Amino acid sequence: MKIKLTPQEIIEQEFSVKIKGFDKEEVKNFLIQVAEILENQIQEKESYRKEIDRLKETMAKLEKREEILRDTLVSAQKFSNEIKSNAQKEAELIIKEGEVKSEEIIGGAISRRKDLKEEIRNLKFKRREIETDLVNMLNSLKELIESYRRDDEEFDKVEYIGK
Repeated sequence: MKIKLTPQEIIEQEFSVKIKGFDKEEVKNFLIQVAEILENQIQEKESYRKEIDRLKETMAKLEKREEILRDTLVSAQKFSNEIKSNAQKEAELIIKEGEVKSEEIIGGAISRRKDLKEEIRNLKFKRREIETDLVNMLNSLKELIESYRRDDEEFDKVEYIGK
C-alpha cells in the first residue's frame, strides 16, 4: 500500500514524546529536509510530466505531419503514375494516328500513281491515234498530190496533143 504524503504533511507531522526519545528539534529539521526533498521531487515530477505532455503533443503533431507527408507522397506517386500512364496512352494514340495517316498518304500515293499510269496509258493511246490519223492524212495528202501530179501530166499530155 502506497501512502501519499505531501511536504506539508511531513512538516506538520507530530510525534509522541517518550523518555529517552529523539531530539524534537533534530527530528523537526530532518522532516523539513525530507519535506524539501519531497517538494523538489514533486516539482521535478510535475516538470517532467509537463515536458512529457509537451513532447507527446509535439510527437502527435509530428506524427500528423508524417501522415500528411505520407499521404501527399502517395498522392504524388499516384499522380505521377497517372501522368506517366496518360503520356504513354497519348504517345500510343499519336503513333496510331501517325500510322493511319501514313497509310492514308501511302494509299493516296498508290491511288494517284495508278491514276497517273492510267492517264499516261490513255495519253499514249490518244497519241497513237493522232499519229495514225496524221499518217493516214499524210498518206491521203500524198495520194492527193500524186493524183494532182497525174492529173497535171494528163493535162500536159492533153495540152501537148492539142498543140
